[in-house]
Amino acid sequence: MTEAPAPLLPIATGARVRVVIATLLRRHRGRAVATAALFLVASALGVVLPACLGRIVDAVSNDAGIAVVAGWVVAAGAGAVGAALAMLWAARVLAGLVQDVLADLREDVFASAMRLPVSTVDDGETADLLSRVTGDVDAVAEAGGNVVPVLLSAGFAIGVSVLALTALDPRLALAGIASVPFYLLGTRAFLRRSRVVFREVRVREAARSQAVLEAVEGIETLTALGEQDHALERVSTRAEDSIRMQVEGVRVRNRLFRWINAGELVGLGAILATGFLLHAGDAVTVGMVTTAALLFHRLFDPVGQLIFGLDDIQRAAIGLARLVGVIDLAPATPREAPVGVGDREPVVRPRVGIELRDVGYRYPTTGRGISDVTLSIAPGTTTALVGSSGSGKSTLARVIAGHHPPTSGVVDVEPETTVPYYLSQELHRFRGTIADNLRLVAPAATHDQMVAALIAVGAEWAVDSLTSDDAGARIDEGRIQQLAIARALLADPAVVILDEATADVGLHHRDAVEAAIRVLRRDRTTVLIAHRLEPVSTAEQIIVFAEGRAAQRGTHRDLLATDGLYRRFWLAQTEGPQLHRSPNEHLPPNELLPPNEQRGTP
Repeated sequence: MTEAPAPLLPIATGARVRVVIATLLRRHRGRAVATAALFLVASALGVVLPACLGRIVDAVSNDAGIAVVAGWVVAAGAGAVGAALAMLWAARVLAGLVQDVLADLREDVFASAMRLPVSTVDDGETADLLSRVTGDVDAVAEAGGNVVPVLLSAGFAIGVSVLALTALDPRLALAGIASVPFYLLGTRAFLRRSRVVFREVRVREAARSQAVLEAVEGIETLTALGEQDHALERVSTRAEDSIRMQVEGVRVRNRLFRWINAGELVGLGAILATGFLLHAGDAVTVGMVTTAALLFHRLFDPVGQLIFGLDDIQRAAIGLARLVGVIDLAPATPREAPVGVGDREPVVRPRVGIELRDVGYRYPTTGRGISDVTLSIAPGTTTALVGSSGSGKSTLARVIAGHHPPTSGVVDVEPETTVPYYLSQELHRFRGTIADNLRLVAPAATHDQMVAALIAVGAEWAVDSLTSDDAGARIDEGRIQQLAIARALLADPAVVILDEATADVGLHHRDAVEAAIRVLRRDRTTVLIAHRLEPVSTAEQIIVFAEGRAAQRGTHRDLLATDGLYRRFWLAQTEGPQLHRSPNEHLPPNELLPPNEQRGTP
């Protein structure tokens, strides 16, 4: 059975998208008007060639002489050259306009994405926002750079050609209308079906990406639980759903091709037949019929480009709607920055305890979350939350951090003015020097304070390059996270929440980052989330989550002595082949200790 994708972030209406596009174009009103004028001139010059060819046919039919024919040939050449030059100029101006508009759109989208509350992002699937700021931005950029110039040129060419055909002889223009029903019926069927198909393509791509992310990020836990096959099946199912929807999109386009080809055949045949009858009655010349046929034939490419381009326009429009949804969802103003040690008088850090009583939280759209969590965290101690991806541990951490207000129960942090410091697995090295990066949490931090924080987290490598502009080029993922932990020390919080803080630092720097985290945890109330259990094993309290509830709790020793999820996690990570050992086959006492506490053997 196909798994339905979770509800995602909102999508803007077509009217709202048009308002945003109009607002972006108004910022460049002069170039927008100049672009339209240049395309109009290029299209008008494009009519010169078929008109001159018709005149040439009449001149030859009437034996007008070589001079007359040569004059029309020169005029045809001049018109073609003029049209090409005007089109190149128009395309160049349009390219600059499109890139500037896209740049404005990107800035608005990324600025809005950075202002989104954590609870809003987590309410949908993580990959939805990722697919919007990557795939949708790329789709809109591709349409803006490649499709918009073609469609704008096609639109002007169609309008000018129809006017020229009508001016030549309205009866010939009416004959060409025979093609219109085919275009309208084909386009209507295409738009009605493609609007649904291409929207579903984006949604299913986001769902597939989310399944891949969850499988990759939780591989250790999934392996420990023997759930890797289920995760791979989920990725496969969502990938197949995405492929099926893309195949359906190809079928929709192929049906449109048949309608367009039929319209071209009927329209051109109608013009030639009408021209034959009118010429038989001496109402039009052969040259006029020739010009009419060439003008109608000139519509083939623009009409095809316009209708075929609806494919890309549909995808770009859906992408724009998703991007505008991000813009509209973001709060109008950014949140206030935290206050660090350099911004206040020295105070004694309070000892903060945390009490949770029957706490529950559910994301409004997905229904995922936590239920009936009761927990007591003593001041200055570390409580670790472990479990598979989606089990609720990160949700609980964000409830404690204040990112999500609980939907039931009570979260009691004493004193109430305490603001937990949240450090995630996301790696961010901000623009500027290392000192600029550290002062994000404490703008008035002194040089000595920054040096002390760096040394405390083992980042002596950064001391001599605190104010160097090119130091960032040598900073890799592990060192970026060391700087993040140094920032946390400068903020000097009473409560720190570490959500998979070592997940993306790589094996080369993992030990250094975990040592820095141990320094940060010292004498602070800490909530630690990790898939790797070695750092977890030193916590005073460990909570094992499953399906949004606390399934086990206790110390490392207590949990290893009991058959359950934690014991299976630990064995999978430290004693891989012994994963299925019977719980009655007790481990030697030495194996109950984390590796850094085990006694040496003779």
